[in-house]
Amino acid sequence: MTDKAQQVIKDRQQNLEEETYLRFGVNRPCCNQMNYSLTLARTKKEQEEVLVLHDIKILIDPSDSHFTDLTEIDFEGDGFIIRNPNPLVSPII
Repeated sequence: MTDKAQQVIKDRQQNLEEETYLRFGVNRPCCNQMNYSLTLARTKKEQEEVLVLHDIKILIDPSDSHFTDLTEIDFEGDGFIIRNPNPLVSPII
């Protein structure tokens, strides 16, 4: 996570005035499509793991961890950028 992304996330968390997590994972909206998801959350789901990175509590579903390994979260302009050296590949069954 870049310094800029860390600062933006911490600022947004402070604006909510209560403890929040950063939920990071993969959405599967349809068929073989996969998109990254990055949201603030007030509660943890039972299956999620909590990682702490730069004082930010990050929620990750274990089933997404192989898609999020080695991923960099950055912030440019007015949005987050997700960089992953391993492309997301959906197996066709």
